[in-house]
Amino acid sequence: MGRRRRKKIIKIYKPKIPKVFTCPVCGSVALNITIDKKSGVASVVCGVCGLKWNTNVKPFEDKIDIYHRLFDEVIEGGRSG
Repeated sequence: MGRRRRKKIIKIYKPKIPKVFTCPVCGSVALNITIDKKSGVASVVCGVCGLKWNTNVKPFEDKIDIYHRLFDEVIEGGRSG
């Protein structure tokens, strides 16, 4: 007599958004982003190089969107200057 086999459970892993990001200026993982939804302002601070950046936030934006805007700003600033 054979026994009953269980169906294998396939786990699906979803990538998680990081809480601390890589700084585009110094390259260290020390970039902290805080968003104030009431005032609509996001502040970005690097703990190593001291980079500080503030920007306005739309209601649907998240930390990763702010990080990409900062990254684009640094890249464009590096090309022209």
